Amino acid sequence: MKRIVRYNSPPWSANNKRLVLLILFVLLSLALYRFRLLLLPLIMAMIMAYLIEPLVTQLTKRTPLSRNLSIGLIYLFLVAALVSIPVSTINPIVTQVNNFIHRTPQYIRDIGEFFQEPIVILDDIVIPIDQLSLDQLFTSLSSNAVQVVQTLGGQTISIFGSLATATISTVGWTIMVLFLSFYLVKDHETLFESMIKLAPKSYHSDLYQLTEGISVTWNSFLRGQLVLCMVVGTIIFVIALIIGLPNAITLALIAGFMELIPTFGPILAAVPAVLIAAIQADASWLGNIMSPFWFAVLVMGIYTFIYQFENYYLVPRIIGHHLKLHPLAVILGVLGGASVAGILGVMLAAPVLASIRLIWMYIYCKLTDQDPFSDEFMPFTKVKAPSTAVSTPTAPPNPDNPDNTAPAN
Repeated sequence: MKRIVRYNSPPWSANNKRLVLLILFVLLSLALYRFRLLLLPLIMAMIMAYLIEPLVTQLTKRTPLSRNLSIGLIYLFLVAALVSIPVSTINPIVTQVNNFIHRTPQYIRDIGEFFQEPIVILDDIVIPIDQLSLDQLFTSLSSNAVQVVQTLGGQTISIFGSLATATISTVGWTIMVLFLSFYLVKDHETLFESMIKLAPKSYHSDLYQLTEGISVTWNSFLRGQLVLCMVVGTIIFVIALIIGLPNAITLALIAGFMELIPTFGPILAAVPAVLIAAIQADASWLGNIMSPFWFAVLVMGIYTFIYQFENYYLVPRIIGHHLKLHPLAVILGVLGGASVAGILGVMLAAPVLASIRLIWMYIYCKLTDQDPFSDEFMPFTKVKAPSTAVSTPTAPPNPDNPDNTAPAN
């Protein structure tokens, strides 16, 4: 029988370690670039898993169901919702889109008629916009819109074919995101522990603290943002009904969706409301009392008040102050996110910047020999990480001396 000789493997030198790390970094960068199309569904799956995890935890605590069964029930309900909502809304959506396409020329003519009359601010203050030569512009836009509608009508089959292809692609990506998020929720603890073990034991506590800070940031943003979407959308819907602003449901949906876009979202959400107020003021009971100009100004003021109320009252209480980002940093992050990841980069610019800030603060504190988890830098990362120290064994209890006190001399 052949004898196996064991020997101690020689350690790598510092230069070899640096070379291996450099090679691994290059290979990882190439892999990310090669499979960059998979990054978007992976990120969406991680976000979905992060949002579903608290539901699984609460369902497991409050019911006798096991964790796996709770995950299965939640995903079964989610799949049922994803199937039933499009099926029940496809006919109204198709009808509204069709009506919008055919009414686009009329909308353009209405805007042209609005600019054919002077804007009366007060009795002696009038803006003579009717003197601007805009008739040819709106006539050209209206005729072009008619041609576009006719072209779309003649290409109905190809349009629906493209829509069908896009729908199939969307369904495929949705199924992939659901599968990825399912396994992330199911095995997230095992995956997290495996990633922690890749680092030296002396840094396990730091990693637990740092990931806790990042988790608090994303938790505050994602779940808080969903609450803000519903709250702001509901407020817009109620106020639009009260003042009689047309298309209240559509404006509420736009306002809720635009909450996902930091800084620019509220401005973009107010634009269609102000235009509708200016063009269709006669459709509102309040617009019949006021001039179209002042009705549009009123709507703009309402939106401004709502978003100021959101920034100074709702956001601190729902999302909190964990992001700690300057508005200029958010704007630059939104622009950078749009260039890198499109609409998803715009929506996630704020939490990504906040996470980068936490990581940078940790590196900065390590470079300057400071405590990175002090109240000055990360006051919300006070968690107990698993200790890596070796525990000292204690003596078994003595029945004659239960307090283990030393005998008196």
